[in-house]
Order: sequence, then C-alpha cells, then structure tokens
Amino acid sequence: MSVDFDGLELAVPPTALIALDASVTLAYLVGTEAVSPAATWIFDGCLSTGRNPGLLSTLTAAELLVRPFRAGDAAVGTVEGFLRFIGSIRLADVTYPIARSAARIRAATGISMPDAIVIGTALVHGARVLATNDRGWPASLAAETNGLQIVHLGAFVSAGA
Repeated sequence: MSVDFDGLELAVPPTALIALDASVTLAYLVGTEAVSPAATWIFDGCLSTGRNPGLLSTLTAAELLVRPFRAGDAAVGTVEGFLRFIGSIRLADVTYPIARSAARIRAATGISMPDAIVIGTALVHGARVLATNDRGWPASLAAETNGLQIVHLGAFVSAGA
C-alpha cells in the first residue's frame, strides 16, 4: 500500500481541529487495515505532536469500546488508556445542539444516526476537518456540512508501492 502523505498534508491544515470517527480510530488501533498508515499519520503525525487538536464524540468512544468489552477488561483498559494518552483529543458529550444538528443532517441525507452525531459534533465544535474511512456517505452530505472538510482516508491510499 502507498499513502499520499503530501495530499493528506494539504487536506489537513496545521492547527485545524480534526473530528474523528470510529473507522479512523479503529484503523489506527488495529493497525492492519489498508488505511492504517494514513490513520497513523493523523494520530502520530498530527494529534500526538500537537500539530492539530482532535475531537471525539462520546458516542464514538462508546463505539470504540464495544469490541473490547466483548474481549474482556484488559482490552477495555487498553482503549481507555489510549483515549487518555493522547491529550490533544477532546471528548465531546452529545448535547442538545449536537442532537439537533444530527437530526437535521439525518433528515436531509438519510445517513445513520451515529454518523450524523459525529458530523453534528464536528459542526457544533467548529472542526474544520472530519477524518473518516466511511465511504457510504451520500454526495448530498456536502450541502449540509457548512464547509467542513470530510477527509476520506481511503482516497489517499493506493495499492501501488
């Protein structure tokens, strides 16, 4: 796999608040997905270094904890430790303004409520970038995101060497 790191640099400006969805975070934690190197660039190259702050919905945190709870307490501790370790990632509670934004987005586009919550969280908190690997989002979403740059990590990964 080859990653277009120059393209990622352009898509994710320094200091821009990056909202994270579960797919990108899982790709980083698992480390074996095609987009894992791009996710690693987001986490290790942007968030851990302080180049960019990060934003994670508490709903996304819940999504990240499902598999570990199935696997046992040690796995839960690993994910929770990860969430605490990267201090530049702020956990955002789902508030009424986020719920309202998510409902509007879901009504207009039909995307899932968890995805709408992630986008609503990004919009309410002023994120400039939303990092995802979810290609199932409709084209109509762009009209609902008020300039939020949705960065699909898969678009920066190719099978070439």
